[in-house]
Amino acid sequence: MLNVFVCTEHCELLARLIALQDQKQDFHIQGFSSSASLDLAFLAREEIAVIYVQFSLIEQRWRQWLDTLQTLRSDRSIHLILSFSSLNEAHMAILLRYSIDDYLLEPFDVRQLYALIHRRQGMDTALRRQQEEMEGRITALLLGLMIPSHLNGFHYLKTACSVAISLPISRQVVMKNIYSITARRCHSTSSRVEKCIRSAIHAADMPNSYLQLFHGDPTSRKVIMYVYTYLKGIV
Repeated sequence: MLNVFVCTEHCELLARLIALQDQKQDFHIQGFSSSASLDLAFLAREEIAVIYVQFSLIEQRWRQWLDTLQTLRSDRSIHLILSFSSLNEAHMAILLRYSIDDYLLEPFDVRQLYALIHRRQGMDTALRRQQEEMEGRITALLLGLMIPSHLNGFHYLKTACSVAISLPISRQVVMKNIYSITARRCHSTSSRVEKCIRSAIHAADMPNSYLQLFHGDPTSRKVIMYVYTYLKGIV
């Protein structure tokens, strides 16, 4: 049973989450706050495993709030989930700085929050199947570009494409942060990720039709955006 602490001012969301708790009986809302007050002693005593926070509640003091929570997260494994009314570059920088992988865009379905609550214990079967299907399509596209699959850059590129497709933000923001996000997911560095992806693309015996598509210059960003636009149905 996962103990969850909820920080939101949306009573309807809390009510739906409580109803889902009663239905699923695999997590328990151990406490909630409409002001995102942070009591480390309470979180530790109640063995809180997951904290959901509506970011607007801490927006004016996010640095202090997250730094305080970070001291507890370093001692105990606490899964933090944030939600945003909109997502911009500043928010992305916060997610990267504090290694926060799970976030939602408001409004969202309570089942999306439920899926993230249980993310560490294994994603929902349907969601996992959908992710595996998307990874398979990305792999097929990269192999079609004749990028050598045995190179580290291939796997970094595959992850980068998956990141670009999955993040619910503008392409401009995604591409500006693509290497840092990919590096964090692959436990590497931005410079290594960028270098390995570039080397893998340069090693590709790319068909002429694709070379023409990339105007004779298949850069890392062009390849990622090709996969992104293809799988998003833009082209």
